Order: sequence, then C-alpha cells, then structure tokens
Amino acid sequence: MNLLRWVALPCALAAVAGCGTEPPPEPETPPVAIAADVVYRGMRVIPGDGSPPIEAAAMAVDGPVITALGPQEEVAPPPGTPAVDLAGKTLIPALIDLHGHVGFQRGLSYEAVNYTRENIVDYLRRYVYHGVGTVVSLGTDPGGLWREIRHAQLLGALDGARLHTAGSGLAAPNAGPGSPAPRPSASGVTSEDEGRQRVAELADLGVAFVKIWVDDRGGTVEKLAPDLYRAIIDEAHRRGLQVVAHVYYHDDAEDLVAAGVDGFAHLVRDREMDDALVAAIVARDVFVMPNLGVSERRRHATAPAWLQDPLLAATVAPAVLERAAASYAGFAADARARAAQYAAMERSLLKLHAAGAALVLGSDAGVQDHFPGFAAHRELELLVAAGLSPMDALVAATSRPALRLRQIDAGRLAPGMRADFVVLDANPLDDITATRRITGVYLDGAEVDREALRAAWAAGDGS
Repeated sequence: MNLLRWVALPCALAAVAGCGTEPPPEPETPPVAIAADVVYRGMRVIPGDGSPPIEAAAMAVDGPVITALGPQEEVAPPPGTPAVDLAGKTLIPALIDLHGHVGFQRGLSYEAVNYTRENIVDYLRRYVYHGVGTVVSLGTDPGGLWREIRHAQLLGALDGARLHTAGSGLAAPNAGPGSPAPRPSASGVTSEDEGRQRVAELADLGVAFVKIWVDDRGGTVEKLAPDLYRAIIDEAHRRGLQVVAHVYYHDDAEDLVAAGVDGFAHLVRDREMDDALVAAIVARDVFVMPNLGVSERRRHATAPAWLQDPLLAATVAPAVLERAAASYAGFAADARARAAQYAAMERSLLKLHAAGAALVLGSDAGVQDHFPGFAAHRELELLVAAGLSPMDALVAATSRPALRLRQIDAGRLAPGMRADFVVLDANPLDDITATRRITGVYLDGAEVDREALRAAWAAGDGS
C-alpha cells in the first residue's frame, strides 16, 4: 500500500472543503441535569479544603446532598427550583470538633450525675447552634448511653451535632481526666492483656478513636506506662482503630510517636517542641489538636472580653458567665508563668505548621466553663493569633478533621458532599471571628431552628 497516498488524503479532503478555512465549531455540550430541591445564590463560598473562595456562587442541594456548586452562571437547576438569595453572606462547611466532652456540666453544677441523655442531647444542640456539625467526645463516655444517642441520630430521630465518641478512654487507674467528675469514666489499665481486652471491647462498641491519657498530672497520679500504651496502640491498629493520646511531656510525646500513636489531643506543654519531634510527627503523619483555649485562659488574671460575646450569651446563663469571669482572679498568682508556657506552645504550633503537620480542631469543650460550640470559635481565633492564616484555620476545622474521622462526605462544600454548612454575615478570611456571626446552620440540607433553641434555653434555667 502507498503510505504517501494515505498521508496526502487528509490534505486532499481539506482542499475540497476549502483550504485555509477554520474547522467548524464544536457543538455546545448541553448542561448536565442537576437534581435540586433548592438553590442558594449570590454568596461567597469557602469550600473548606484550602481552595480559593467562590464569589457570587450558586449551590444546588437535593435532600441532604450538594449536587452542584460554582459561579452562578454555571449552575442551572431545573426550572422552578426554589432559590434563596444569600447575597452578601459567606458559606463555610459546618465545623468538626475532634475533642470535646459531653454531659458533665449543667448550669453551675459540674458532676457525674449530670451525665444523662437529656443533658448530652442539650450539649449536642449547643454545639450545632454554634455551627459545629460533628463532635467527638473524647474518652469520657462510659456505658451504652452514647450508643443509644448515636443510633437515634442515625435513624433521624434525634437532632443536634452528630455525636462520635471514643467511649471510655484508657489510663493508669484513676489517672484519666483531670477533673473529679469525669475521672471515673476512664478505664484503668494495669497489664498489656488488660489493655488489649479493653481495646477489643471498644472496637466491638464501634468507637471513633481509642483515647489514652499519658500524663502524671504534675506528679499526682501514675502515668500510663510505655509497655501498656504500646500494647494498646498495637491492638487498636490490628482492629482498624486510631489512637489519640492526651500528652503533656515532651519525652512522652517522642516515645508515643515512635510507638505509632495516630494523634495528640494537646500540644506538649513542659517545653517547646524540638525540631526532631516535629519532624517525627510529620514523617509518621500524626495529627495534632493544639487545644489552645484551655491553656490560654490560665494566662489571664482578669476576665477576657470574649466572655461578653453575644453568641456566648445566647447559650449560657448569666450566673454561669459570672462564675466563669470570677474564676480568672484565681489565675493571678501564676499568670506570668502560664503566659510563658503558652508562648512556648505557640512556637511549637508554628513549627508544626511550617513543617506541614496535620493540625486539626480540638477545643476540649465540656470541661468546666469551657463552653460547647463557642470554644471551637475561640480555638480558631487563637490559631490565627498564633500565626496561622484564617484559611489554614478553617481547613483545620473542616476538611482535615473529617478525613481523620474517616468521614469522606463531610468537611467540604462540593458536589456529592453532605449539605452541612454555616451561613455567616461576614468573611472569616478577613477576620476569623466572623465565624461567630452566624445567620444560619444547615445539616443534611435542613436548617437548624436556632430561634427555637434560644427560646428553649431562655425559658429554662439557661444552663
């Protein structure tokens, strides 16, 4: 066969069509059909994964799922789809807090007796009121009550922030949480076999994480020994579970990373983290919850201005806020030392961030007068004050914790993701405290009735 003939054939055909003419335009692709119950228009959308915001956006939602998101001119839901004008607003994903505790405070009381279904549900409503769509109660949930609540939520029979827990965390005997009220909720471990058995029980219950405490509370309790936490970590990994460690000392953090821990529920607090530890955390892909808020408040000798925030006042009784404000006088004696400790924590945080460590939101809300939901916003403010950009802080509070919780359909605003989002009156990329200027919260595409929640709290004891 004559190869030149076949090479020349396209040229001949082109000549017939007319040499030098432009090829005919490609036919326009018809828009893909979008299922939608409602479309939101005109707002700025911050997706939550670090990508740039979408200005003058439109987002189509069908039931609990986002079906389209982009510039308004590119989103074409079916004719007649109800539209909501959100011009001037900003949308962010609902926040995900990987370190909370539920049920122990009720009004001015902080006791184990408060750990009831009613009080836990109230906590979850306070979280969602503040735009926190998911919370992990980290290690202070004994028994089966949390499973009943979680089951009811999965059936759609119970509202509030989605609850995940680590069940009953593991520590040396009587050496778990620092406060007396939740301390009995942790399981004491005295042998490797016992640690493995406790992990097996937690796995059967379906916990989100295994929580361990490795801290001697200033020499007042026994610390969980390395051979025991190594057995716990090994057993958890065999069963597909991640282990999160409460940590205080630098030396313990080094050994926990070497032992294979998956996450830290605090920064090192006895000294600034050195470069070797930071590098090991990054190399092992250990996620870190800085938990700045709990430590930061102890550096003040007088009540800070944020206690007067209107968002906080909507969910906390005046008597509780007064008690919280008065507590700062007790910090005066060691406020200077605490400030120096906190500055070292900020330096550690910046080292981790610069090295690319996975920083995630963990507020430790639920300890006394550290308020569910609001503490997450305060944590974001402290992350930015320490040197993160507002965008970095939002990623740490949305898409990144979703991945660590293995929630592949949460934490981002994108087609196919859950329609869990918060509507803000201002842009948090300009000022991170704008995350508190909430005008709407949506979970699974349904708006949370925040007005009804406020009314219920105002009519009750406001706890």
